[in-house]
Amino acid sequence: MQKQNGNQISLPFEEFVPEIYMPRLQLFIRIMLGIMAAVYFNYIPIPLLILSTLQINLIIISYIVFHSCGWWYYKRYGAKNGMIRLGSWIDIMGAVTAILCDPFTIPPMLLLLLIAALGNGIQHGLNVAVESMIGAPILGGAALAIHFRLLGDWPPYNFYFYVLLIAVGLYYSYLLVLRLERMKRQAVRIGEQDPLTGIPNRRPFLRVAEYLLSVNERSPIPLVFVFADLDNFKAVNDRFGHEMGDRVLVHFSGMAKARLRKSDIIARYGGDEFAMILTNTSPGSAESLLQQLQREFWDWAKENGFPVGFSFGLGMAPEGKNNLDDILRQVDTALYEAKTKKDRF
Repeated sequence: MQKQNGNQISLPFEEFVPEIYMPRLQLFIRIMLGIMAAVYFNYIPIPLLILSTLQINLIIISYIVFHSCGWWYYKRYGAKNGMIRLGSWIDIMGAVTAILCDPFTIPPMLLLLLIAALGNGIQHGLNVAVESMIGAPILGGAALAIHFRLLGDWPPYNFYFYVLLIAVGLYYSYLLVLRLERMKRQAVRIGEQDPLTGIPNRRPFLRVAEYLLSVNERSPIPLVFVFADLDNFKAVNDRFGHEMGDRVLVHFSGMAKARLRKSDIIARYGGDEFAMILTNTSPGSAESLLQQLQREFWDWAKENGFPVGFSFGLGMAPEGKNNLDDILRQVDTALYEAKTKKDRF
């Protein structure tokens, strides 16, 4: 979380975004389960424990309408943590209501709890999985206690093993979701982090840049975009070998990262080119910082015998709506002019 001009800004990688989310399939399953529950309760051969057939039908209709509205909300506003969690709890409460109404000694509707916990957990990640797998057994256990109280009888012998197997299934599913979550995070880290320098690569940089521009459109914040390109880097590779070239890249990225603030962004854009976004900074302040970094990097390179420095170009994002490609072209042009000017001398 960053503060810009008194406003808090969440960067995209801090926001909740489900890694595996199939909203169309989830809506279909929810509607199908609602229809199956309606058929079950409308044609059940014995009276319901609580509520009437009309009342349970109204609840099922409300359930389907809620999730249909949730689908509309998703299409309009995207996946939001609050709506996802609310939908998960509606599923659990629907299953609890079905258990309370089911008049059979071992209610088939008990399986709805398992489906709700597993389905939401696998789709929406570990946080929702843990919440569902704790909430479902607690509320389900309370519903079963009321269920058998209304029946006026103790649960049969096989029921305890039925519940035990469901509990084992939930725990096993939790372990699988935990493993999947770790694998997803590792895959994202590998895909979005430069393995040599340890800083983000081009893809997350562009994503964060688009996000910051969208924030700038609503609430203007100073954004300075920078391209930095190492000078004579090929000569380092030719004279000292690629291992030393890698050392130069690692040192430059570490030096630049140390100079920038936590609210600034740096990424390896490709090869020996780096991209930065300096937030809440004027072009003059950004240029001063980069010139100081130039001197420090040149001193380090000279001390180690590397004939290398770096050039930079920068551009300020205007207030209001901006096109990222236009800004990057402007900054790239400024970098080209800076390198051309160096070549003349």
